[in-house]
Amino acid sequence: MSAGAMWIMHDWGDSECVTILRNCTKAIPPRDAGGKVMIIVDTVVGAGPTNLKNRETQVMSDLFFMIVNGTERDEQEWRNIIFEAGFSDYKITPVLGVRSIIELYP
Repeated sequence: MSAGAMWIMHDWGDSECVTILRNCTKAIPPRDAGGKVMIIVDTVVGAGPTNLKNRETQVMSDLFFMIVNGTERDEQEWRNIIFEAGFSDYKITPVLGVRSIIELYP
């Protein structure tokens, strides 16, 4: 079983993200039982190259989320949510601008 979320988690506060991900951990079997990774595509502040284009994109994204009450998180904030939700490990791979692939392992 696998699940995924793209730009969903930024709409929720930390406690709601933990609840959402905790429910996902219930649906995904452990790794040794063939459980697959859960993938989130979202912003990880500070991930990826620090070039001017990425910084400009991050600033525009920050301004947008100030208007819509979204939340952007750095790796430590994601780590806290991921482990509190019951996942055993994660991997963050920057892919497009401020977006990263966050792989969660049961």
